[in-house]
Amino acid sequence: MQPDPISAKKNLSRFLQKRPNIFLAKILPLSIYRQYLSMIGFYYYGINSDERRIVSRSLKYVLGEKIGKIRFQSILFKTYFGIFEHYFEKMINAHKSLHEMMNYLKRSIAFSGRDSMDRIVAMNRGCILVTGHFGAVEYIPLYLAANGYRPSMILRFKTKELKTALVDKSKSVDLELIDADSPNVLFKALNAIKKGRILITMCDEVHSWRPCSKENTHLFGRRIPKDRTLDLLYKRSKAPMCFGIVQRKKNAYDLSVHPLADGEEDCSACEASWNLLEQYVYRNPDQWYQWPSFYPEFIKYRSNQECYDC
Repeated sequence: MQPDPISAKKNLSRFLQKRPNIFLAKILPLSIYRQYLSMIGFYYYGINSDERRIVSRSLKYVLGEKIGKIRFQSILFKTYFGIFEHYFEKMINAHKSLHEMMNYLKRSIAFSGRDSMDRIVAMNRGCILVTGHFGAVEYIPLYLAANGYRPSMILRFKTKELKTALVDKSKSVDLELIDADSPNVLFKALNAIKKGRILITMCDEVHSWRPCSKENTHLFGRRIPKDRTLDLLYKRSKAPMCFGIVQRKKNAYDLSVHPLADGEEDCSACEASWNLLEQYVYRNPDQWYQWPSFYPEFIKYRSNQECYDC
């Protein structure tokens, strides 16, 4: 029987976010904590062969079966490190002190998309910043808040400890966290935009997609029913929309922002966002975190629509 991908993802998350690991995140130097998480992460995948197979199958499904074995193994190995790096970023973002994180982000992230963001913010209409589980996505909201922007972010909390830590930290800066599992999420999102805030939302959580019955799109070479969540948000808010990614560079990060639509023009937010995210995933597959669940979730999404062959 296939393991439930969402449960698998939560189990990995809970394993790496156990209380001893939270304690170590607070006290260990960053370099040592990074190595520690990688070590226990490889242990976790070493004893969970089903989840190793999901990661491998997801990569093959997206990158193609024709990729050479040596190159594939190299990408697979880097992908595991990318998964552990994601948790390293998540843990220190939540559990290091606010002062430490603000200083760390200011010296580590280059904001190459600042001019694009400033032009959008200058419209005073609020905006939608679409991103994905790619690179150092965990740093986006706090980094923007540290640089004088007013971000709100829709997110799911995997553990109570994570929620408590992030909510407490957000109270000290102009950062609003919107729990994706709370009631009236769309209303809260639209209200944040109406107040002139930057609403940060993800486009690649397959299990949360709301398929459109009349429109299709293409993703990684497969035709699928389009997710209408972002399109609904864009049309109702009439706010400018952009796409942002924090790429991991050698010993640093780069935040890039790409304008997508001005709020007035007719645009498919779903297609525009995925077109850009695809390019990043193909260029740096090891920086996309969705591999631990993408293949089974994507296959389930397609099969539920009873439209297309896989």
